[in-house]
Amino acid sequence: MIDVGPLLDVQHSSYDAASEGLRATWPEAQALDAAGMASLLEDNRYCVLATARRDGRAHAAPVGFVVAEGSFWIATVEGLRLRNLRATPWVSIVVMDGDADEGEEGTPHRALTAEGPAFLHEIDVLARFEEAWLARHTDPPDWATAFVELRPQRLFSHAAG
Repeated sequence: MIDVGPLLDVQHSSYDAASEGLRATWPEAQALDAAGMASLLEDNRYCVLATARRDGRAHAAPVGFVVAEGSFWIATVEGLRLRNLRATPWVSIVVMDGDADEGEEGTPHRALTAEGPAFLHEIDVLARFEEAWLARHTDPPDWATAFVELRPQRLFSHAAG
């Protein structure tokens, strides 16, 4: 099971500092608990990662990830994403699934959003969480040139119902 303790700590401090608008749309009472957060992250191997281009335009793309040491780790190739991160080392991610709100038919909606500084690492950092990567993604990221580490400073989650 993914250790979500550090992420729950960030979520708690994020709600403490949240605006009224955010609290209204992502009520803390509907935030994922440890089991819910671990389930969401274990059930979804991919997230959407957003970076900022030099001219300020957003760039978002689906990426594979693992959670280890309280961070999200994303393998990447040389290209736009790394150019963006070298210029502005800050990222946001979204992990979500489901399609139904409380009382609706379907799979209940769950979501997690996190943002924070991005740290670039050589590919050999994989040794720190290789077992988790292989358990989730089967093959090593031989295609990658670097790893992006997101150390969340803000994190919010939501579970319908």
